[in-house]
Amino acid sequence: MNCGLTNLNTLKKHLLAGSLDGETKFDPVIAMIGLGVAGLFDTFCNRKLAWMESEVVTYSGDRPHMYLPRYPIRQVRSVNMRYFQTDTWCEITGQPITVNFESGMIHFGYTLGRFPLQVQTVWDGGYWFETLEPEVEGYPSTAPAANAADPNSLPARFFLLPDVLRSAFLFQCEAIWSARDKLGIGLIDKPGSQSEMGRLEISPLVKMMLQPFVRYQLS
Repeated sequence: MNCGLTNLNTLKKHLLAGSLDGETKFDPVIAMIGLGVAGLFDTFCNRKLAWMESEVVTYSGDRPHMYLPRYPIRQVRSVNMRYFQTDTWCEITGQPITVNFESGMIHFGYTLGRFPLQVQTVWDGGYWFETLEPEVEGYPSTAPAANAADPNSLPARFFLLPDVLRSAFLFQCEAIWSARDKLGIGLIDKPGSQSEMGRLEISPLVKMMLQPFVRYQLS
């Protein structure tokens, strides 16, 4: 189960005491926290971190390049264009002419056209992590391999979720889990604590850990 930047088993082992590993009543809340933190990280870093195949982005064609929001890039599957909403997407052969697989930048060598030309890019990229649970058939799943069709592509290790990013994710989930009233007794004993959840921010330590992953390019 995808819980943001880990599977549910990994996140539970980090948040729950060992005696509660088999407990399932907190699973929906733990999954919600994980997915929420992953989304928060995407916003903070101005990019999409998790691995995805055949990701799609559409943008204006009056530009010579584009920074894809999900990277590192394994491969660009296609670059398509159309002028009007009712047109069929037409694949541009030989594009992009250059790719920076690590930064997500693709370059066409020239401005593709004038507004309202639309360009659509389909690609594989991001950081891979295990989403299957140990008891599920097929576990462990296979991590993305290097793109054998392109000798200039990145080695497979570049697509594995970095340890520092995984640690930052677990630290932030732990901070939210610790602040949450898990048994509901705070509704009576500490009613003010319920409003504190809405004021939670990314911790200073986690922000420092995320800095190397922040994307400063806008397009």
